[in-house]
Amino acid sequence: MIDSTNERAAVCLLTRQLNGETVSIDLRSLIEAESDWSVVPCSSSDQLLEWIAESRLERPGCLVVDVELIGDGFQRVQKALSDSSCSAPLILVAGELPIQTVVHAFEKGAWTVVLKSEDGAQKFSGSLRDHIRQAIEWDRFQVGMEKAHRKRNRILDGLTERQRKVLNCVMEGMPTKAIAANYNVSKRLIEFERSHLLSAFGVGGTAELTAVVGEHRIVEKLLDRYQRFDSAEVGRSFRRPMTMRGSVSRSTAQVDE
Repeated sequence: MIDSTNERAAVCLLTRQLNGETVSIDLRSLIEAESDWSVVPCSSSDQLLEWIAESRLERPGCLVVDVELIGDGFQRVQKALSDSSCSAPLILVAGELPIQTVVHAFEKGAWTVVLKSEDGAQKFSGSLRDHIRQAIEWDRFQVGMEKAHRKRNRILDGLTERQRKVLNCVMEGMPTKAIAANYNVSKRLIEFERSHLLSAFGVGGTAELTAVVGEHRIVEKLLDRYQRFDSAEVGRSFRRPMTMRGSVSRSTAQVDE
């Protein structure tokens, strides 16, 4: 698997530009405090939509959108993410939202909704940073998985028909001698093809090869499942696990509504 843990994460922030104004909650300052994330401010929803359409969002990372700035416009952001098959986690920050709006946001893939709290600013900032941290950890994982999946697809596309057959036999646990007998070829030829497979996938032995290819096939099945049943929303991108979805955070408390 390709490791993305050393890549610096970016938080794309769509919120009101202060321009010297005094506000009760400065999202950018709260996010930047005691963190090593790179905060990328976005001046308008139109600019954010353009970045999404042109695949200019920095990854790994997440999006933080102040709903009070764009109102129902966050739904356009969610649609843009879906249309471009962009799996970057989206965190919505709001004062108050109707429950049906919250439900709709989760149905369309929002990571979470964090409700502002002027009375408990410290708890709110801690909660927001916690959610951002969790979203970034998930995005690191899926960015690494997506990169590894694309790389393995290129490897598989470059295999000959015989190498594919040998790989399938290896995945079924067949030894070299049995594979050679099955295709009526020399054992030396199968050994050569197995050596090529190890080199192509960058692994040191059969056990590691079966683990890598097995993982790839599992991911492929998951992607195919999403494409069949949820293609209108996610296409062939990774998605936040359902066990981690559906919570509304008010300060540090999570309330299932």
